[in-house]
Amino acid sequence: MLANQLIESVKKHEGWREKAYQDTEGVWTIGYGTNLQELRISEELGEKWLREKLEEAQEEARRFPEWQYLNTKARREVFVEMIYNMGSTRLSGFKKTLGYIRTQNWYKVEEEMLDSLWAKQVGQRAVTLARIMSKGRR
Repeated sequence: MLANQLIESVKKHEGWREKAYQDTEGVWTIGYGTNLQELRISEELGEKWLREKLEEAQEEARRFPEWQYLNTKARREVFVEMIYNMGSTRLSGFKKTLGYIRTQNWYKVEEEMLDSLWAKQVGQRAVTLARIMSKGRR
């Protein structure tokens, strides 16, 4: 069992950082001095984080006016996955895609998704998600 005095001393000297930063040696660090380059997590913890981030992404997705036009579960899941992957700010930049969602022109939604820097970056993932968006099912 760790002594509270030890814990408080480390907290005081390390300081708390909620976002990753580079320490004085250029090592990416987070929290109370946790070296991210040496950090190992369990798959269980990774799945916990995944579920938490997906819940956040789903909450963000519901704030988009286009959410109401996503008329199948599969399309909504694609939208949430895109927010998970790139964030809602970047997805907001998909003006044509969002416009085609509002008109439910699913062929054009697929086309616009594939004609993006995001598609070039994520490769087959974009092809798969665009096809699901077009067809409305997995």
